[in-house]
Amino acid sequence: MLYPMMMNLKGKSAAVIGGGGIAERKAAGLLEAGAAVTIISPRVTAGLGKLISEEECIWKEKCFENDDAAGFFIIIAATDNPMVNREVKQAASDNQLVLMIDDPYLSDFQVPAMVRRGKLTLTVSTDGASPKLAKKIKKQLSQTYDERYENYLEFLQQSRRFILENVRDPAWKNRLLEQMISEEFLHETDRKAAFQKLYESYLKESKQCD
Repeated sequence: MLYPMMMNLKGKSAAVIGGGGIAERKAAGLLEAGAAVTIISPRVTAGLGKLISEEECIWKEKCFENDDAAGFFIIIAATDNPMVNREVKQAASDNQLVLMIDDPYLSDFQVPAMVRRGKLTLTVSTDGASPKLAKKIKKQLSQTYDERYENYLEFLQQSRRFILENVRDPAWKNRLLEQMISEEFLHETDRKAAFQKLYESYLKESKQCD
C-alpha cells in the first residue's frame, strides 16, 4: 500500500526521460510545482520544445545512459520503450524517487488523477488497479467541486486568518470557522459582506456576555 502525501518540489531537481506526449505532461506538472526539470531524450514534442526554448527546463539531446540518473531527486521514466524505463529504474540509487509510467508496481511513487481548484487539490488513486476508474472518479469530482471553489478557498483562508487573530473565545472561533464551510457561504454572491454581518453578530453577542 502506498503512503499518500503532498510534496513540496520547489527547487528540487527532476529528470524526465523521454520526449513524447506523456513526458510533456509530466514535465509540465513538475514545472508547475516549482521543480528544476531536465529532459533527457534525442527528440521532444513541440510542447517540450517550447518549454526548452523559453528556458523553462534543460534539454539533454541524447539517449539515456546510466550516468544520466545521477543527482536527481525525482526521475520519471516516460519513454515508449519498457527496456529503457527499466534501465532508468536500475540506474537510480536507493535515495532517488523513480516513476515508471508503464510499471506502477516497480515505481517508488505514483501520480494520482488530480482536480485542482486554486488551493483545493483533490486526488484519486486506484494503486494502479484501474486508471480508467480513477479518470472516471476525477470527472465526477470536477463536476461536484467546480470553479466556485477557487475563490471560495481564497475567502476561507482570509476569513480563517482574521478569525484566529481577532476572536479570543475558543467556542466562538469554532462556531465561526464551522459557519465558513457551510453551503450558505459557498453559494453566497457577496461573501465578504456576509462574513462582516456574521462577525458583527459575534461582537454584539460577546459584549452582552461581558
